[in-house]
Amino acid sequence: MVRVGLIAMLLCSTAYATTVRGTVTLPPEPRSPDHDAHWRVENGMIAIGPRVPDPRVEVIVAFEAVGDHDGKMPNATVSLHGLHLDPRVAVVPVGGTVEFKNDDRVPHTLYVEHATSLMKPEPTPAGQTRAQRFFATGEYRVRDEEYPHVEGVVLVLKTPYYARLDDKGQFKIELPEGKYTLRVFFRDRWVVTEPFEAVPRATEVTVQVPAGAMGAKP
Repeated sequence: MVRVGLIAMLLCSTAYATTVRGTVTLPPEPRSPDHDAHWRVENGMIAIGPRVPDPRVEVIVAFEAVGDHDGKMPNATVSLHGLHLDPRVAVVPVGGTVEFKNDDRVPHTLYVEHATSLMKPEPTPAGQTRAQRFFATGEYRVRDEEYPHVEGVVLVLKTPYYARLDDKGQFKIELPEGKYTLRVFFRDRWVVTEPFEAVPRATEVTVQVPAGAMGAKP
């Protein structure tokens, strides 16, 4: 009887995971009347980047719990190649480390904008890696002294539950049952915030990003 009662108590205290599938729809990109084409020049040194980056690769869907939930996120690796950061938006937990790996043939001097005391300008030679730890939640803009157009964001979250979109704008995540705040990060800011409850069954979610979020990056 004691053993059966103990098993029942353990089952009752377990937070079961539920599958959440979702789709995030972005409004159309505004068309610029000033540029119809771009020059392409190969110099043999810098890899060729994508012509038109898919905006969905910069979308992060996060589920912030109302209560405390156990969970861990791995640290992140950002590759520098073709004079771009890949991924442009890196995600780590509080106290997590981002490794910036220079796969270009030129040095990069990265720093955190408006927070050089955290990550000061420091050259990273070609083929080398620079590691930086982040201790507080927030959005940290990473810039390059050598190449001003090279920039990205380190998103430090207090939750381990986040997902990226696939090429169809869809995501899938396993969540313990409970109440959350669903947030969507895009264009370097949070563009959607709404309540969400994970129930003991598979759930479908559809999120529409407002048109105003497709404007220029801050």
